[in-house]
Amino acid sequence: MEPGAFELNTSVSNLRHLRASDLGPYDAVYLGNIYCRRYEGNPLERPTELREAIRLVRAEGRRAYLTTYATPRNDTLPVLRAALAVAVAEGAAAVEVHSLGLVKLVRDEFPELPIHVGNFTNVYTSAGVEVLEGFGVARITPASELPLDEIDAIGRAGGIPLELVVHGKLPLGVSEFCVLLDYERTWGVPCPELCQREVFLRKEAWGLKSVGKGILSGRDVCLLEHLPRLVAAGHRHFRVEAVSESPEYRRAVGATYREALVRALAGDGWLEARWWETLAAHSRLGLANGFAFGRSGMDYVGTEAPSTTEWRAR
Repeated sequence: MEPGAFELNTSVSNLRHLRASDLGPYDAVYLGNIYCRRYEGNPLERPTELREAIRLVRAEGRRAYLTTYATPRNDTLPVLRAALAVAVAEGAAAVEVHSLGLVKLVRDEFPELPIHVGNFTNVYTSAGVEVLEGFGVARITPASELPLDEIDAIGRAGGIPLELVVHGKLPLGVSEFCVLLDYERTWGVPCPELCQREVFLRKEAWGLKSVGKGILSGRDVCLLEHLPRLVAAGHRHFRVEAVSESPEYRRAVGATYREALVRALAGDGWLEARWWETLAAHSRLGLANGFAFGRSGMDYVGTEAPSTTEWRAR
């Protein structure tokens, strides 16, 4: 990667959402829904729609990445092999996998496709990075709850670039059973529309977001004011996690982070008040980043930079 360059990417669950999204702020897009085979129009299950999605992303000058299921099972392997074949044929730039089995499958059967290892692979140590380096992995997203100082240490010790989620609802867990199916009749909303509702599990200030088979943080993880620290540590690959968000969220949050990253890499850490206003407007339960600093995931840790304290005082 050239000095001063970086990658900002995002995630899109289906072709309908992709068509409605402005990809302007992004360099790359992960295609597919990692939680459920029944998700509306999941391109992992639909080779024709995956082909069109990859072509659409590439036509806009962005890199198309295929993602895969968070917890792949044996019966999903034929489907994933078909999706991987489409990805190779259409020039996808990489595939994201969340298990060692799929790392080996991709390496053995689709060696031309660079492998990104996702957060559900649970990479916590430099020893884990060494194992993946042996498989030729091109990029790793560390476990969501890993503090930044440990991520920095892994980055320094390993030879594989790390990708960090800088904003969005962190993926925290996956279940075999969809907890929303019990509410189909009560809410009068059938699957697969059910998991596209905004469903939050709340108790007082605590909250999580449910997407049926997946549990996400309720508050939006926000590392905006820590971007200068991230780029100083050498990180250059960043994600706005938007798999369960609207196209407007994807555009507005992405535009904010692109502008902030350009400034951070130029040595300007000033934070515009309008950035905070945009992020606050798109966060239903507020912002948090406690995991990044070894604290509760509901906490928010600031830098006390003048531009931040000025905004907080308003």
